[in-house]
Amino acid sequence: MISPQPYYAVIFISTQSENTLGYSEMATQMEHLAQQQAGYLGMDHARSAIGITISYWKTEADILNWKNNLEHLKAQHLGKKTWYNSYSIRICKVEREYHFKRHED
Repeated sequence: MISPQPYYAVIFISTQSENTLGYSEMATQMEHLAQQQAGYLGMDHARSAIGITISYWKTEADILNWKNNLEHLKAQHLGKKTWYNSYSIRICKVEREYHFKRHED
């Protein structure tokens, strides 16, 4: 799916504030910017009562570089100031993965 193992996953889980003005545009911009970063492998996300975004990276150094990207730092600041009530981040090493896909006959 993503890359030969191992690789890394950054799991970002958030709850939003009532003020989400500009959030969708910034999220799209950050996803496009992440795709341009060294070591980026992909992203999955879902949002309902909580938001879950998982980004995949080749190395921990790639994750740190993304965390410290100047545009990403600005988005992080806006998130803390405006869009999020809370969030947590987990960084995991992926050593195995499995897939299933139903084939319709």
